[in-house]
Amino acid sequence: MFKIYMAKVKSKPLDIKNNLLQSLKEVEKAINLDAKLIVFSQGFLTGVQLGILSDTIYFRELYNKSVLEITKKYPNIYILADTFTINGFENKLYFNGEKFSADKFKIYELKFVSYNDINDLRNEAKDIFADCIILNESKPVIAGSRHLTKKLLESIQIGTGATVLANLGGYGFTSHPYIYMPSIACIGHNTDIFTSTLPEFIESNNIFDINKGKQGSRMLYNLPRLYFDISFNKNPLIPKQINEKEYCLDLFHLQSVALAERLDNINCKNTVIAISGGLDSALALLVTVNAFDLLNLDKNGIRCISMPGFGTSDTTKNLATELCYSLGLNLQIIDISVSCSQALKDIGHDGVTADVTFENVQARMRTLYSLNLANSINGIMIGTGDLSEEALGFSTYGGDHLASYNVNNCVSKTVIRTMLPYIIELDNLKSASKPITDILNIPISPELVPHGGEILQKTEEILAPYTLIDFFIYCFVYAKLSPIEMAQKASCLFEGEFSSSYLKEKAEMVCHRFITGQFKRSCAPESAITTHIHLRNISQSIPSDSSMSVFNYYFGK
Repeated sequence: MFKIYMAKVKSKPLDIKNNLLQSLKEVEKAINLDAKLIVFSQGFLTGVQLGILSDTIYFRELYNKSVLEITKKYPNIYILADTFTINGFENKLYFNGEKFSADKFKIYELKFVSYNDINDLRNEAKDIFADCIILNESKPVIAGSRHLTKKLLESIQIGTGATVLANLGGYGFTSHPYIYMPSIACIGHNTDIFTSTLPEFIESNNIFDINKGKQGSRMLYNLPRLYFDISFNKNPLIPKQINEKEYCLDLFHLQSVALAERLDNINCKNTVIAISGGLDSALALLVTVNAFDLLNLDKNGIRCISMPGFGTSDTTKNLATELCYSLGLNLQIIDISVSCSQALKDIGHDGVTADVTFENVQARMRTLYSLNLANSINGIMIGTGDLSEEALGFSTYGGDHLASYNVNNCVSKTVIRTMLPYIIELDNLKSASKPITDILNIPISPELVPHGGEILQKTEEILAPYTLIDFFIYCFVYAKLSPIEMAQKASCLFEGEFSSSYLKEKAEMVCHRFITGQFKRSCAPESAITTHIHLRNISQSIPSDSSMSVFNYYFGK
């Protein structure tokens, strides 16, 4: 038997000293288990998001010197690890202080090939004849992407007959702009292991016995793809290539891991989150509770505050209280009415006219209190704004638009509605079932104008139903359709629900708000990209002062 050890290193960004110490401990474990080959994940000493350091000679030399330190200390064991070159990370095989090519190598009559790019593996699979294929890539993940990765690796195993091992790094790498979710896989003739959550990764077996491979089917010309197919349906932001529940729970787990990584990497044990009694803050709170559970942190570090203002209804105020108490959390109530009235008075506003200034002062006051409280407890403020709001700029600049770290920015309103019923089935969050169900049954509202105790403002009456808004966001951002094409697609799918004139009007509205809301996205809080539809890449930005004329052209204006 030939034993291979898949090293687990929790790599803090750029912390070579600490990561090196962890790596040395992993080698000791492997030796004690009689492993012959140790596989480190790509970028295990620093993470792979290096920014301006990626092309510096001194950093490259430091990384490679540290890898050599490991191999020189333990010369009688094979080590597969990367070297940092001018072209990026490249796999190398180390033994007895020497470095060899790792593309193809042979140990004890066993034939190996290694890859640190799954696309290269997919493209070259038909030419692989080996006993073992090793993938040690560190690649950003999004919800559902590991499902696609597992299907591809299984197909390659069947086609080649080789055992497929994967050490997909990312444990602790970073929480912005990408999230790296680690996995260990061993897919062989009698084995099918693929970790998909952080607890599974931590608890999983990571030493495997490798034998001579068997001839595969060589059916390698129609391998699964690594991207989600475009699918026009009423909820297109949830891809149809993966089970809905599995996708929603994977997305929730990635949100939680991203926040956990942020807290752990900055050594923070306290958070502040404003609870409104609505969908977004409810999801953000569940993410925060789950992140604290992943880190085994004291939940007293989750400071929940409710800040009723001029427009807060009794319904949402009560729901905010019920939600926090259901999770064993205290809720601090800070009435912002007096401070908002004073702020309006200070700028000469009459304090009565319910204009945009009257509305926005409440959102900004809530952010002011939240950030100040976070400072006072050495914590961070958790942002709650979602993808639908970010795309339309439907937030207050300098108000709910800001936070220390945002957990919902890639999740739309319709996806949140789809996720929540699955999330409250989880053992550690079942207690929140009733308040979450009640929140799902109330209208979405910014609650910024006086109302007499009831929910007066209804966002879907102000803008449009979120099923339609999110469909248009998908058409505009992902499918790259023109406004007229957007309205036409909607007309087919929502036949009988909306008039053609209404659909054209709302398609134009989405495009207009997307353009005019760019300045908010340009300075949005840090966050992790967790879905295939997002607005965080610079390539998806547009000048904040762009004209609407290109869209007016389509509407004959």
